[in-house]
Amino acid sequence: METLFTGLNRSRSMTSSNLFRFAAVLHRWRSLLAGLVVLTGGATASAQSNVVPYVLTNALQIRELNPNLAQKGIPVQLRGVVTYHDVPGYGLVLQDATAGIVVRPNPGANTPAGLGQEIEVQGVTVKGDDAPIVETAIIHVDGPGQLPEPRPVSFDEMSAGSAESQWVEVRGVVRAAAVIDKRQFLSLFMNGQRLTVSVKDINESETTQLLDAVVRMRGVGCSRFNHRRQVRLPWLAVSSFADIVIERTPSPAPEADFPAKLSKLDLRKYYGRRVNVAGVVTLQKADGDFFMQSDYVGLYVRAFQPGKLTPGEQISVSGYAVPGQYTPIVEDAMVRQLGHANQPPALPVDLETLLHSPENFEGVLVSIKGELLNRIEDPPRRSFILQSSNVIFLAQSENSRTGPWFKSLKNGSRLLLTGVFDAQPPVRSVSLVAPSRENAVSGLASPSPESIKILLRSPADLVVLGRPSWLTPGRLLWVLVVLGLALLATFARLQVLNGRIHSQTHALEQTLQRESVLLERDRIAREFHDSLEQEIAAISMQLDAVEAQFNSSPQIAHQLLGLVRTMARQSLAEARRSMRDLRAHLIEQNDLPAAIREMAAPLSSGSGIEIAVEYSGTHWRLPVLTEHHLLRVAQEAIANAFKHARAKKVIVALNYLPEQIQLSIRDDGVGFDPDLAGSVSGGHFGLLDMRERTEKIGGQFVLCSRPGHGTEVLITLAGPPPPRISGAFDLNSPP
Repeated sequence: METLFTGLNRSRSMTSSNLFRFAAVLHRWRSLLAGLVVLTGGATASAQSNVVPYVLTNALQIRELNPNLAQKGIPVQLRGVVTYHDVPGYGLVLQDATAGIVVRPNPGANTPAGLGQEIEVQGVTVKGDDAPIVETAIIHVDGPGQLPEPRPVSFDEMSAGSAESQWVEVRGVVRAAAVIDKRQFLSLFMNGQRLTVSVKDINESETTQLLDAVVRMRGVGCSRFNHRRQVRLPWLAVSSFADIVIERTPSPAPEADFPAKLSKLDLRKYYGRRVNVAGVVTLQKADGDFFMQSDYVGLYVRAFQPGKLTPGEQISVSGYAVPGQYTPIVEDAMVRQLGHANQPPALPVDLETLLHSPENFEGVLVSIKGELLNRIEDPPRRSFILQSSNVIFLAQSENSRTGPWFKSLKNGSRLLLTGVFDAQPPVRSVSLVAPSRENAVSGLASPSPESIKILLRSPADLVVLGRPSWLTPGRLLWVLVVLGLALLATFARLQVLNGRIHSQTHALEQTLQRESVLLERDRIAREFHDSLEQEIAAISMQLDAVEAQFNSSPQIAHQLLGLVRTMARQSLAEARRSMRDLRAHLIEQNDLPAAIREMAAPLSSGSGIEIAVEYSGTHWRLPVLTEHHLLRVAQEAIANAFKHARAKKVIVALNYLPEQIQLSIRDDGVGFDPDLAGSVSGGHFGLLDMRERTEKIGGQFVLCSRPGHGTEVLITLAGPPPPRISGAFDLNSPP
C-alpha cells in the first residue's frame, strides 16, 4: 500500500486536481490503515526505545498524533499545495486531500515555493502550539498546482480551532485597517464579532477600497494559544489582495459630524454604518481608547490601531456607532489628527446631578468637589476615594509618574477635581431593555449608575481647597489609645493605693482593737481599785468594830461578824469576776473556742454546774476586737446562769457555717420573761451590755426565754465560707 501511494504521488502524468480526487477516494482506507500502524508502531516504539518504524504520508495522520508522540520526530513524507507562504514569520502551510499542516523549513534554507505551488516535503514531526507540525529537511517544488475549494467557516468555528491551518473562506464587513509592525491588519465584522485579518501583500489604495465593504476572504485559519494549548484569539492569514472578493462596495463616507449630533442619532438607522465625527481629545486611557468632546457632549472611542494622543488635540474619527451603557460609543475607529486646539472648559457639577442624569455627562470633562478619604497606588494607576454629600466616589489617574504630588495629599483634604466623567452601571443592569427616562414604565426604569468614576488627566487636575483638620481619624485613634493607657495606669495606681489603704486600715483597726483591749484592762484595774479595795477596807473597819465590841457587847459583835461575812462573800465574788476579766488576754494567745473553754473551766469546777463548749465547722480567726466582745458576751451569759437561773447545765455552741458564724449559750434554768429583762439584769454588764457589744461588732442579738424553760442567747455574724469539719469540747473531761 505504501508503494502504491509513493508511485501515485510521483506520477507526472496526473494533474493536481486528479490527484486530490483520487486521494480523497482512498483517504478513508488509508486513514484506517494509518491508525492501525500508529497503534502498532506506538506499542513497538514504547517497547523498543521509542523507535517509530513507519512514515506518515498525509496531513491528517500528523494532526491526529498525540503531541508527546509527535515530539519524538516521526518521519514524514508529504505532497500537497502551498496555501500560505511567509517563511520569516509564520512559515508555510501545505494542504493535501486530507487536511492542512504547518511546515517549518530549516533555518537559512532556500525555499522558493510560493502560493499555489505543488511541493513535496520530507521531514519529521514536532509538537507545535496546537496540532503537531512538520520540521523539514528537504522541500522539492514540482511546479504550479491547483488550490482546493476553500471551506466556508463562521467566527464560532474559527474560535473553536477547527479552522486551524486549513484553507477557509470568511465573509463580513471590513470596518478598520491599520499597519502594525509593517504588516497590514484588517478588522472584519462577522455576525456581531470582530475577526482580525492579516494581509501579506496589499497596498494603501487596495486597503481604501475595502473599508466599509462586504467581502469574502480566502486564507489560512490561525490562532494564538496560551500555555494550556487553548485558543486565545483566532485570526486569518491572507496572502494578497487577490484572495479578497468585494461583494458590496462601500457606501460613500459621511461628512464629519459632531458628537453632539451623534448622541441624538437613532442607532436603528446608523448601526452597522460608518460615521465620521470630529472633536477635541480630552483623555486617553492606557489601553489606547480615548474620550473626545465637542459642545459639552462627550464620546468614548475604541480605536482599532491605538496611537498616542494628547489632551487638546483636534481629531477626526471614522468608525461605527454602537450602543454604550448610557450613550453611543464608536468602535473600530480610525483616527486622523487635524492639529491642536484649546481644551474645553470643565463643566461644574455635583454628585446628585451625575447620579440622576448620567447620559447628559457621560464622557464630558467635569469639575467636582470632594473630601479625600483614602488614596491607593496600583501602578500604573493612582486611585482616590472621595466623599461628597455622603456619597462615595472614585477618581483615577493613569499617569505613571507618581511624584511628590500623590504622596503629599492627606486624608481629609478638600479637593477640586477636573476629569472625564465615567459612569459605572449596575452589574445586573439590562440597559438595552430598560425604556427611556422620558417614557419609563413601572419596574423598568433606566438604571442609575452604581458608582461614579472621574478620570484624571494629570496632577494639575487635583487642586487642594483645604487641608484636613488636625484631629484626623488616625490621630483621634492615637489620642484614644493614649487616654486608654493613661486610664489603665491610673486604675493600676489606684489599685496599688487601695491595697496600701486597705493594709493601713487593717493595721489601724488592729491597733484600735489592741487599744480597746488595753482600755478594757484599765477599766478592770479601776474597778479593782474602786470596788474590791474599798470593800476590803470596809471589811477591815468592821473587823476593828468587832474587836472593840467583842468583850463588852458580844451580841453586837456577833451581828457585826455576820455583816463582815456577807461583805467578804461579796468581795470574793467581785474578785472572781475581775479575775475572769483579767484572763481575757487568752484571746491573743488562743483561738475563740479555746478561750471560751479556759474561761468557763474555773466556773464549772467551783460551782458544780456542768458547762459544755461545742463548735462545728472549720473555724477562722476573727478580728481581735470581735472575738473579745464574743468572749465577754459568753462570759456574761454564763454568769447570769450562775447568779439568776439556778441552772444545772450550760451549753456554749460555736457554729462556723458557710456564710456566717453563730454563738449560742443555752441553760436549763428557771428562765424569765424577756419583757421584764431590765428588772432582773443583776449582772455587771446585763442584757443591755450584751446587746450593745453584739451591735458594735455588726452582729444580730436574739434572746429567747420564758419562765420554767431556760434561756438561750444567740449571736449571728457574717463570715467567709470555709471547708466544713466538726468537733466538740467537753469541759468536764480532762484536757
